[in-house]
Amino acid sequence: MENKIHINKKLPLLICDADEVIFNFMDSFEEFLNKNDMYFSYTTFKLNGNILKKNNNKVVNSEQIPYIISNFFEQYTNKMPLIKDSKEVLNELSNLINIVILSNIPKSSSLSRINYLKRNNMHYTFISNEGPKNAKCLELQKLTNKQVFFIDDLPNQISSVSNSCKNIITIHFLQNKKLIKIIPEVKDCNYKVNNWKDVKNIILKNI
Repeated sequence: MENKIHINKKLPLLICDADEVIFNFMDSFEEFLNKNDMYFSYTTFKLNGNILKKNNNKVVNSEQIPYIISNFFEQYTNKMPLIKDSKEVLNELSNLINIVILSNIPKSSSLSRINYLKRNNMHYTFISNEGPKNAKCLELQKLTNKQVFFIDDLPNQISSVSNSCKNIITIHFLQNKKLIKIIPEVKDCNYKVNNWKDVKNIILKNI
């Protein structure tokens, strides 16, 4: 699902992830797991193998993870806290650049996300994506004559875009301290940041 794409080709474009970049996904997900007698072990930087049952400390079967994720988004999409300064910086930048939110949220929760963004006065183009984001980024970069930026917290998404879209400036964003301790080295990004003020400075420097 997506709302209507509004791109001014005379302005730069920011393609921005949502979970763990705009919204505090991980703390919310931990809360959801705890309420459902599970917990996240933070052993590796992925969902599979890190969701355990409280009663026996056994790893949840990988086949159950899509169901768990779907239930989580159904319950939490419209109440996840914002990452510090995300709303304010995006609002400042929106006067200078196009902003598109590109999120791999389950399609069943896309409308809730759009509405929650609007409730927080973030009236940006929203696109629900599946899998790697490089294909959609290639489409979007054709809509502007100016610099394009891509922000995501996942190393594989950063790699998919940096390897396919050579003219897009990639920014790896991660502020969760528990995740920072276990994340693999991110080699393919142009910038690594852990706060939105640095994001703002990078974009202002490159437009």
